[in-house]
Amino acid sequence: MATSNDMLLKMLEQLRDDFRDEREASRQSRSKLHERVDGMADDVGAIRGDIQILGEVDGQIRGEVQALRDTVEANQKSVQPTVDEWRRIRAIGLGIVGLLAIGGVSLGAALAWAGEGVVSAIRHWLRIP
Repeated sequence: MATSNDMLLKMLEQLRDDFRDEREASRQSRSKLHERVDGMADDVGAIRGDIQILGEVDGQIRGEVQALRDTVEANQKSVQPTVDEWRRIRAIGLGIVGLLAIGGVSLGAALAWAGEGVVSAIRHWLRIP
């Protein structure tokens, strides 16, 4: 009977050792799992902070863009009369240039058509020998 008791005792010791090893492995596994969860919580917190900062920066940029848009519109309104006047002056200048060009072409054509007699009269009038 002693051998059977020894054998049962040995089996119980083996079961106890296996149970202890399993508990230690389970404790280590839970510890690693908690480390991972804590790391993920830190990462999520950092991401939330980054998103909050990005949202604030985006709001600042939108505010600056709106301020610039308002400034540009105000500047355009204040300069528009000058731009319109400049366009009017340019159109008048182009009209005058066009009239001078047409007049020069007409005068040249008239002189070419009239021939040598008109050229002689102009030379006489300008007193060119």
